[in-house]
Amino acid sequence: MTTLSRPSPRHVSPAAAEGAPSASARSSWVPELHGLRGLALALVVMFHLFGHGRVSGGVDVFLVVSGYLATATLLRRAERRALDPVAYWGRTFVRLAPPALVVLAATTLLMVLTAPQNTWLQTLREIFATATYWVNWEMISGQLAYGAAGPGTSPVQHFWSLSVQAQFFLAWPLVILLTAWVARRARVAAGPALTVVTAVATVWSFVFAAQLAAADQAVAYFHSGARFWELGAGALAFLLGRWVRVPDAVRPALAWTGLALVVACGFVLDGGSLFPGPLALWPVLGTLFVMFGSGGDRAATTPTPLMRFLGWRPLTWVADRSYSLYIWHWPLLIAYLNLRDRDQVGIRGAVVILAVAVLLAWLTDLTVARGAQAFRDRRGDRPALVAAVLAIALVAVPTGLWANATERQQAAELAALDAPVPSERYPGALALTQGATPRDAAVRPNPVVAAEDLPQSQVQPGCVQGHGREMPNDIDVLTCDITTPETPTRTVAMVGASHIMQWVPAFERIAEENGWHLVLVAKQGCRMQDPATEVQGFPSCRPWNESLVGVLDGIAPDAVVVDGTETGVAAGTAERILPGQLAAWQKLDAKGVPVLALRDNMRFETNPVDCVAEHGADGDCGRARADLLGAPDPLTTTAGIPDSLVPLDLTDALCTADECPAVVGNVLVYRDDDHISATYVRTVAPYLDTLLHRDAPWLFAG
Repeated sequence: MTTLSRPSPRHVSPAAAEGAPSASARSSWVPELHGLRGLALALVVMFHLFGHGRVSGGVDVFLVVSGYLATATLLRRAERRALDPVAYWGRTFVRLAPPALVVLAATTLLMVLTAPQNTWLQTLREIFATATYWVNWEMISGQLAYGAAGPGTSPVQHFWSLSVQAQFFLAWPLVILLTAWVARRARVAAGPALTVVTAVATVWSFVFAAQLAAADQAVAYFHSGARFWELGAGALAFLLGRWVRVPDAVRPALAWTGLALVVACGFVLDGGSLFPGPLALWPVLGTLFVMFGSGGDRAATTPTPLMRFLGWRPLTWVADRSYSLYIWHWPLLIAYLNLRDRDQVGIRGAVVILAVAVLLAWLTDLTVARGAQAFRDRRGDRPALVAAVLAIALVAVPTGLWANATERQQAAELAALDAPVPSERYPGALALTQGATPRDAAVRPNPVVAAEDLPQSQVQPGCVQGHGREMPNDIDVLTCDITTPETPTRTVAMVGASHIMQWVPAFERIAEENGWHLVLVAKQGCRMQDPATEVQGFPSCRPWNESLVGVLDGIAPDAVVVDGTETGVAAGTAERILPGQLAAWQKLDAKGVPVLALRDNMRFETNPVDCVAEHGADGDCGRARADLLGAPDPLTTTAGIPDSLVPLDLTDALCTADECPAVVGNVLVYRDDDHISATYVRTVAPYLDTLLHRDAPWLFAG
């Protein structure tokens, strides 16, 4: 989505707005693109509001169109030796920045009014990154995945595409300027030289996107390098369109096929989990088909049926306001869901949000966008860039300072978690396992910092493997010593993913008391499974498990602690043991190594921490135990379980007979929707110690 291609308030076409084009540029101008942009925007908004979060492919259309129009404008100026990157940035960002900054200011207000306080810090970071056009990288670093709208979804998630385009607008003029300079030195035309450069970069980006999407699709979705190929496709469409013309007899069928692909994309593909991999060719090719199949110059005097359809007044009206409507609709949707405490918006709510978004978009264009354009018309491009930068600073600086202050406050809250637990005021799990009655006290950890209440080993550099781009398939398995007594009585290895890492504080306390050498061998998203079976999880889980066998042989543990079962999220989901896990346990049993298998904990449909932040410890923030944790435990009934396996069911330290509460004994049980807080885990240690003495007494023998 970009205002580069959005008409000025006088509704001048992008080509006309940038000056009189050359003959070659004029022949490549596609008048249908304006209506296509309106249609794509309508699809984006409709799918967000009425499609329960499915990706329509409309944003991919905008990326292609942006690459096409930017290249048309810049190359034309470069060929006339009149390309001024600073002036171009002024023209571009004086249109991009002011409406976006108004929306960001409104989003900050909506955050304060509707969002739980524990989400403020991350939202402030994202607003700062949005204002400065790198929010896609902030989402990658914050490990956020593109998802359907919900109370926990970022209100600026949709700005990722604008950041990708803004980065393109900053870099592309310099690329074209450099290419044109080199071409002149080599005595070749700038157009063919840029075509080669663009083609190489586009192919590289496409291959990179396919590889990254296969390894870590959540990262690929926001990655500028993985998205360039869509912009590059649009650029190539302009460059090749100067020399290649589709036969008139083929044009209508090609254009209507492209339009059908664009419209059908969101109904057929779930782009949120598939793009920007190869299947993103669906909307990209659809857009290119419309470009190459449209009527071109000859249709200017005799409009084609496609032009008449895409020139339909409602579509062009939406296209005229596409940028403002795009940036307004999403934060309004998230604020509505936060306010109503819902996971999805109903039909009536969607209609209300759409009406408000359209009204605000119209007002924004009428006032802010038009005023910014008038300033540029009066003062020129370079002063417009200075004004845009100053406006960005007016939003970015206060937001950054607020985020830094919030971060310092949360650091103090985290420091308070060093106080020992369980205690008289914070018995935690002892309230369930020993009937301890806590004194009145504020919940610990504070919901504001609960997400950061992790075991130290989980954040210690070099201790835990990531996945995807963080762990290529040829990287060795990491091991992390949690306790290292001089003469260990036992060696215990904890192996698995985040649901095994979360229990480290409890096992660490027991290991210290009994002189165990405790080793963590962990990788995000990967359970221990037999690599000879179908390994479930990220693609890199298989090579990790292949290397894991030799690593465990080298450690020679007296016991291996693993994730035992896996619960789901939807009520009634059957708790299960992965086939690859069972096969791995059998192989350990054959080597004489017993397995301690932890039963999985409750998972929530929404984050209980948000609920506690909003409604307090007495709020109805728990979940019925029977939703996911039925009886009996699969670890005690599944065929093929080795006799040496010790099932460890800690559910009674997390849940009552009927409910799994969000707060127990003044301690917040969870740090997100499915992980136990490190503070609460430490209060489970006495109960775990009792189970181990009962079911694995050989661990404590002299």
